[in-house]
Amino acid sequence: MMSKQAMFPYYFPEEIFLEIFCKLPVKSLGKCMCVSKAWNSLIKNPYFISSHVSHQSKLRRTKDNNLFFVMTGRHEVEYSLHSDDQEFRKYAQLEYMPFDNHHSIVGACNGLLCLMDFQFSFDSIFILCNPIIRKSITLPKPCLSSLPYKISVGFGFDSAQNDYKLLKITKKGVLDKYVEVELYSLKRNCWKILAPPKYDLYSDDFMVYVNETVHWIAYERVNNEGSYSCKLLILGFDMRDDVFKEIMLPERLRNLPHQSEIYVIPYDELSSIAVIELGSLHAECDIWVMKKYGVVETWTKMYSLGKLGTEPMPRVLGFRKNGDLMLRTYNNLRLISRDPESNEIDYFGIQGRRTYVCNYTESLVLLDRVIDDAMTENRANYASNANRSTE
Repeated sequence: MMSKQAMFPYYFPEEIFLEIFCKLPVKSLGKCMCVSKAWNSLIKNPYFISSHVSHQSKLRRTKDNNLFFVMTGRHEVEYSLHSDDQEFRKYAQLEYMPFDNHHSIVGACNGLLCLMDFQFSFDSIFILCNPIIRKSITLPKPCLSSLPYKISVGFGFDSAQNDYKLLKITKKGVLDKYVEVELYSLKRNCWKILAPPKYDLYSDDFMVYVNETVHWIAYERVNNEGSYSCKLLILGFDMRDDVFKEIMLPERLRNLPHQSEIYVIPYDELSSIAVIELGSLHAECDIWVMKKYGVVETWTKMYSLGKLGTEPMPRVLGFRKNGDLMLRTYNNLRLISRDPESNEIDYFGIQGRRTYVCNYTESLVLLDRVIDDAMTENRANYASNANRSTE
């Protein structure tokens, strides 16, 4: 029989611990941090945090452990995680949320939620929050702080710099020719103003993050011998290189009929994007998928859907692992799942006027972040502004 010393050696190389820790869920790592100062320091290391979230993201894509973050509610907003199984089983109720019911969720990336609030002032208030480790930071005020006519915001990750970034595009007035662009970097904890693209904002939908790029619908006003028309396209902003890029839409979608509408959603199965085309009066819906990201020729109309009874077409929120669609019904605001082939509907008993759904990966991001004096001052300034605006 082996002695205890032989069975449990006093020393393992650090690489062994890192490999083991990378495979553990966040809850288990929280317990490991209490074992020793050495383990605590190892788990808080920025390199390990990045390695862990990368491993967990790959695990989510390859195994049947996909999670959805769900925000919903009628009077009080609730936040929860749900497993992507047949029953849409509740995985966890999220109790820690450092914001009120007036915030909107811009997006989620590597376990971080980005939130925006216009409630108290003309300034945009942005918060980054990791609800799993119960940590959040309030961002500095943007450089351009006037109340815009239209705004679109996108949140994503720059893997080259291990940095989280927030892109904000605004249009001051309906007659303004150009938009204004700002970019926030978490690593530098500051905003910078960027040269604007030549395209206008099509809507104030939040941007969609795929392949280290945030995407939104834009348009260009085209003069055809004195007759003006709007040419639609997808505009992207590459978080790694901080550059804009154009993605052409299918020809059918470049000039939409009156009262039609389009918007972008992620298509995770192919690490690509999809475009939802809502027909006149939301009577029908076509779903276009770019089967090879960035290749215009691979746009394919995957599905054409009709209404559910007399109610207008539900809003398409995303795709499930099994190919079903996550929808929010138009009238009673229920969260449902619909098989686009058979049109079979699953009801989850989730309903609310403010429903947001996205894929989610538990992570330790922000664990190593120190809430320094500058960030504390940002919180104080926002609180002061909020108090003054309510007086």
